[in-house]
Amino acid sequence: MLELKNISKIYHTAGFSQKALDGVSISFRENEFVSILGQSGGGKTTLLNVIGGLMRYDEGDLIIDGRSTKKFTDKDWDFYRNVRIGFIFQSYNLISHQSVLDNVKLSLTLANKNTSDMEEKAIKALERVGLKDHIHKKPAELSGGQMQRVAIARALVNDPQILLADEPTGALDSETSVQIMNLLKEIAKDKLVIMVTHNKDLAEEYSTRIIGIKDGKIVSDSNPYEEADKSDNFKISKIALKLRTALGLSFNNLLNKKARTLLTAFAGSIGIIGIALILSISNGASDFIEENQKNALKSYPIDIEKSSVDLSSLGQMGPDKEENPDHTKVISNDIGLKNRSKLSGTGLENDLEGFKSYLDRNDKKLSEEVGNHFISYAYDGKFDIFTKDPKGELVNTDGSDFESARPSGFNFFPGFGSGSQNPNFSQLITTKDGEISPMVKDEYEIIEGKWPEGPNDLILFTDYNNQILRSKFYELGFLPKKEYEKILADLDDNKKVDIKKVTINPTDLVGHEYQILTPSDYYEIDGENFVSIKDDKAKIDEKISNAKTLKIVGIARKTKDDDARLIQTPLAYTQGFTKEMISYVKNQDIIKNQINNKEVNVLNKIKFRAESDDEKVSQTKDYLKNLSQANLLRVNTWILQNKEDLVKKMQEESKKLAMMGQAPLNPKENTNNRQMVDFLLKEDDRKTFLEIYDDFLKDFSYKKNLEDLGYISEENPSKISIYVDNFENRDKVKKFIDEFNQGKKVEEQISYTDLIGIISKSITDIIGAISYILIAFVGVSLIVSSIMIGIITYISVFERTKEIGILRAIGASKKDIYKVFMAETLIIGLLSGLIGVGLTYILNIFITKIMVNMSGFADIRSILPPGAAIVLVLISVGLSLLAGLIPSRIAAKKDPVEALSAE
Repeated sequence: MLELKNISKIYHTAGFSQKALDGVSISFRENEFVSILGQSGGGKTTLLNVIGGLMRYDEGDLIIDGRSTKKFTDKDWDFYRNVRIGFIFQSYNLISHQSVLDNVKLSLTLANKNTSDMEEKAIKALERVGLKDHIHKKPAELSGGQMQRVAIARALVNDPQILLADEPTGALDSETSVQIMNLLKEIAKDKLVIMVTHNKDLAEEYSTRIIGIKDGKIVSDSNPYEEADKSDNFKISKIALKLRTALGLSFNNLLNKKARTLLTAFAGSIGIIGIALILSISNGASDFIEENQKNALKSYPIDIEKSSVDLSSLGQMGPDKEENPDHTKVISNDIGLKNRSKLSGTGLENDLEGFKSYLDRNDKKLSEEVGNHFISYAYDGKFDIFTKDPKGELVNTDGSDFESARPSGFNFFPGFGSGSQNPNFSQLITTKDGEISPMVKDEYEIIEGKWPEGPNDLILFTDYNNQILRSKFYELGFLPKKEYEKILADLDDNKKVDIKKVTINPTDLVGHEYQILTPSDYYEIDGENFVSIKDDKAKIDEKISNAKTLKIVGIARKTKDDDARLIQTPLAYTQGFTKEMISYVKNQDIIKNQINNKEVNVLNKIKFRAESDDEKVSQTKDYLKNLSQANLLRVNTWILQNKEDLVKKMQEESKKLAMMGQAPLNPKENTNNRQMVDFLLKEDDRKTFLEIYDDFLKDFSYKKNLEDLGYISEENPSKISIYVDNFENRDKVKKFIDEFNQGKKVEEQISYTDLIGIISKSITDIIGAISYILIAFVGVSLIVSSIMIGIITYISVFERTKEIGILRAIGASKKDIYKVFMAETLIIGLLSGLIGVGLTYILNIFITKIMVNMSGFADIRSILPPGAAIVLVLISVGLSLLAGLIPSRIAAKKDPVEALSAE
């Protein structure tokens, strides 16, 4: 079973060598009680340590079940100590921070025993030594005899073949010693018990064999034994300390030093708190910006206009890098000229018809790549919208009725009659199926009526406080027209005006009606010609009374009190209305006539393009003979500004007429009559006719004439607006546009400018950069904290040196010891991270209040994202483990015999 052959062990200290064992040869039986007697320093404890595998021999061989141990690895010795050997020490060597039961269970844990019956086996072992009622006590709560019984139970629990006892009764009184010796004698009936003692009486009374040792040599053996079976029967399996046990050992040790553990963890958490607070404030600011960005994105979609300026190209126009060869002279920087072509917006026309077709074809792809988005198509719908005020007076909703009441040159909104879009009406943002976009319904809530459904339905939008600009009340016909005209006139005259808040019951607004006239409605056919009826009030009134009618069916209030405006106009109509108006205009007689005659303007029978100067003169004369009132004013103004000679001739003619008693001509005072135009036709000034052609008729085309008459092609919008709810999707839309542009000539590409995206990204990048800089500074404290944790772990190694020896004695490997101390740093790192994150969440409550008070924004906050909290805890654990690497390696390399002797 166990045989020592010529074992020698030499101690080397400070250049001095001493032979502790000198050619010791002993064979042991499978079950006997062997006492090794000898004086102090005789080598008996060294012999016990060699037998137990705690100490390596220098010469000879230790044979276990027929196998030589000369080539044993550390793992083999660990297995041997754990499975074959049970140690009983004079000083008990129990782990103080573990309970009696846990001390006994340690060997079973190392041996990878079945977890389910591990506790049962430990309790039975304690029951065998008479300590069943003390299993949950700590060693300090037991007497010396009871602690020695625990040590015996720990040695027996793994059912070892050999029990090694080093002066087991040396620290006990005589009565307790007798109890322990009787227990060992009982155990020796089926196991090999080897006891080292200097008490000859105890050895003779209880032992079945006594071996004397002196100066490292065997001097006597009362019952020698010669091993007969030399076959190799030694089998080894893998053992390891479970992580749960390592964590338990470390946790209990830290629990015994609560104050130091908490202080260490708090110190380690300072760096975590610093980084967590920076991330919290940065995240809160980012969330605030993102939320405002979302609102901004609603108000500022990616707009692609028919005519655009690519301002993004300006960003690529850096300074001229060409070096100045002669620094004594001033040279030109030619970057402007070199990059002139980059200013591609001048006169650039976007092919919106082709792009709309591309969007329609790739609708599925756009939905898959971009995600949630809405596309709105706007058209140059040049129609006038009229309504009646409470007094029954007709009001043009574009605000032009009140222009004369405003100071010259001051205009809140351009008049729709001039070709600009009505500032009070727009199309609702809809899905591809024509449904109202969820973006609209998220930002607004119905407070009266319902959302529009049909093509004749309108929705009125108010702000968060249910307010609408006072001017809109008049322009939309909610209040009397005359009242507003008087207010404007009094303000212009610097009179005191008592402006009081106006309130209207929402139910009075629902049902308000509006009539629509298109530019083509202002013309009637007269014989073969189309003539304007704009100056015929009676006919216009009749047209309005029979016109298509829109009606307010609901009022929607903004749900958030912010400056973002998804809908820019007070009233909005449906996509169905746009389609109906496109169809209506297309079927007008004047539009059909113009489409069938692409060469000649149906309004004045003038060719769109003159081939010679004679044709230009002829077309100009025809144009002047058939001027509308608006164009008459433009031509008269042009003559006054550009034809001084003609004006002088007219003034001289006026003097002659006055002398003859006829009505004089007053060109400067009568720009709204035909006197100057008729005088010009009479003079037959060819040069002036050619100049008028260049200024008024040259750019007049078939396409432009159709647009002026209100013609719209559904396939050719004037603007495409793409709405997305975040900047990531916005970038995907840009990529989608880039794919459309790929391979096309510059003039065929879609050009747009995303100023809101550029500005917002810059703000986000700045906040991110500042956060990273601050984190880098705070990271220094995190490293310092980690170093401190490493120092504390190093101190713990010295404090737990004896525990290291105990663990090694019961079979723990170097790797297991390493695992125990790494578990300790893991717990401290985890605790540091949790404390840091926990305190951050508490501090964020107060920081949020400070941010709200200082900024004035109720929805700004400091918040640590859960994901960031987890990452910070993991970082804390990782840095702590890194800091514990060196101390843990030091612990693992400690000599078990020296560790056991430590106090």
